[in-house]
Amino acid sequence: MKNHFTSPARDGLRPRRPLLLIDLDHTLVERDGGADAWTPGFCTAHGLPAEAAPTVFALLRADRSPAGFARIADHYGLPRSGATLWEEHVAQEAARTHLIPGVPEALAALRDAGWTIAVVTNGSTDIQRAKLARTGLLPAVDAVCVSEEAGARKPAPAIFHLAATRLGRTLTAADWMVGNNPATDLRGAHATGLLSVWITPTPPPPLPPAHPTPTHTAPDTPAAATLLLTLRPTPSPGPS
Repeated sequence: MKNHFTSPARDGLRPRRPLLLIDLDHTLVERDGGADAWTPGFCTAHGLPAEAAPTVFALLRADRSPAGFARIADHYGLPRSGATLWEEHVAQEAARTHLIPGVPEALAALRDAGWTIAVVTNGSTDIQRAKLARTGLLPAVDAVCVSEEAGARKPAPAIFHLAATRLGRTLTAADWMVGNNPATDLRGAHATGLLSVWITPTPPPPLPPAHPTPTHTAPDTPAAATLLLTLRPTPSPGPS
């Protein structure tokens, strides 16, 4: 897929508002426990033996949706619909999600400085949006693009372009992607022609030899926001 960029000069005579695409998990929020941490509680709540937890997790991992829970209910003879079990799961996943310290202040500082922000995340639409709602991040950003609803997953350029389209924007080589995952966030930014900030411990671990190099690194999202504010001074009011 070719990159289709517009020149910032074409967006108007005044400076173009800077655009930031940003990852969700491990960038804006963290989750309590691993991916399978919900399974012991599920087994207890539905009268299943503790040793059923790995099978329950495998069944849902194969199809993380109401249909996946319908298969679990059928497998164990549970008197609950897949849709009901899915709703419970979405609520539980949101409940064990918490903000990374300093993230709300970092996003507010960027928006106060004129940045437009879109969350670009892989995952289930229901779960990712529930996380954003529970942590209060929905009003802190201008758009959200989740892979399930987008029909494309990072690092595919299509999801990045769709996020910009939802903002009424076209991506340019001056726009940014911030995220923690080299395989999805950095590769996606590189494939789309975006500048990037890799959220990673200091010093960062080595990347594979053929892996694209990020434009910058930062230990966390608040530090990344400070870096972006330093690199891109506040513009005068212009087209969004």
